[in-house]
Amino acid sequence: MRLIWLRHGETAANLEKRYCGHLDLPLHEQGFQQADTVAEQLAFLPLTMVFSSDLLRCRQTAERVCVHHPGVTFHTSSLLRELSFGEWEGLTYEEIRSRDPNRLHRWIKDPVGVAPPGGEGLNQMGERMKRWMKTSLKDGAGDGVYLIVCHGGPIRWFFSDQVRRDHSSFWDLSIPPGGWLVTDWKDGKWVAAENPDTVSGKKGKR
Repeated sequence: MRLIWLRHGETAANLEKRYCGHLDLPLHEQGFQQADTVAEQLAFLPLTMVFSSDLLRCRQTAERVCVHHPGVTFHTSSLLRELSFGEWEGLTYEEIRSRDPNRLHRWIKDPVGVAPPGGEGLNQMGERMKRWMKTSLKDGAGDGVYLIVCHGGPIRWFFSDQVRRDHSSFWDLSIPPGGWLVTDWKDGKWVAAENPDTVSGKKGKR
């Protein structure tokens, strides 16, 4: 089983470096261009199925990819949503730092034990991601190439929890809007693909 993790294209809030969380925002012009670019990069992949967060920015990105894969089943799920930032949603880092610097510092230092006010901790997001994996991926059972269109937080969680098995590495991974990463199920565990550029025959944007 191979998973291709694709972050949605850019929104106006991303451009302004705002925490989007569960806000249901559309792509802006650049975001649609990013979605079209990655759709072309992945056009020759033999996709088995496409999964997407139910938030608009992910659905719009996934729909652009699906144009090149007629007949491939497309599922959406709220379990694939970004981390909920609660009272911080819609704010920039600087705005949060000016309003709640102590909690911001504690959250960055310990995203597992500390949550944004009214939002989710990393473990809470992880529990819903595990529920999604159990029901949708059957814990790695079966073969195929699956595209998962979601957000930076869930992708970071998957790599820190399932691949590196080290939550302290959560902040290490940076993936831009329209960027993608690849993981494979091997010997009963998830591993980063050794040569992900071969998936589409072109160099992927990461």
